[in-house]
Amino acid sequence: MVIVLLYVDDIILTGSNYAEVTRLQEELSLRFDMKKLGELSNFLGLQIENLDKGIYVSQFSYAKRLIEKFGLIDGKKRSTPLDVNTRLCRDEGTCLSDPRPFRTLVGSLIYLTITRPDIAFSVGMVSRYMQEPRKPHFEEAKKILKYVNSTLNLGLLYEKGVEFSLQGFAYADFGGDLDDRRSTLKNVDKIAQIDEDIFHQFSVIIE
Repeated sequence: MVIVLLYVDDIILTGSNYAEVTRLQEELSLRFDMKKLGELSNFLGLQIENLDKGIYVSQFSYAKRLIEKFGLIDGKKRSTPLDVNTRLCRDEGTCLSDPRPFRTLVGSLIYLTITRPDIAFSVGMVSRYMQEPRKPHFEEAKKILKYVNSTLNLGLLYEKGVEFSLQGFAYADFGGDLDDRRSTLKNVDKIAQIDEDIFHQFSVIIE
């Protein structure tokens, strides 16, 4: 089997049969002007490392550039993305005179959740206020970035030759939204080894 991943002018060729991958690469080279970059190491801000125990995917460089952009490289460290039981309101605090930095930060954090599912819930919370962000919303978004700065080396490890099982959990916070009393459904899907969790994905749905 050969897998082809294409995004604009970036392409990844991979598969379980090296000969077939090479054959497809040569055939594409005859039809298109292509540059061979060797073994995959970077793709759209993702860093891929081929380790003995598996494939490790992270966004270390992307996260570090984001932290530098917002001047938090030497900022205070955090052990969690947000404080426990944090609740934000639509009309709390003063409106930002320029909402673009907030929107840029939240948009970048959303992209970072590709390899950092541990911040997905917190990013989903602050992303609700993109239309009219206020100062408290921006402060909470910066807290997430401070947590990222404290955990730059985190990523996803896809181990070789392991048996996976899919598990799902759900919890509903009925009427928990302070603005319109809507409920928030939280679900966690886990692809796990027998003894060790490999991957967690968090998602939030407003009903």
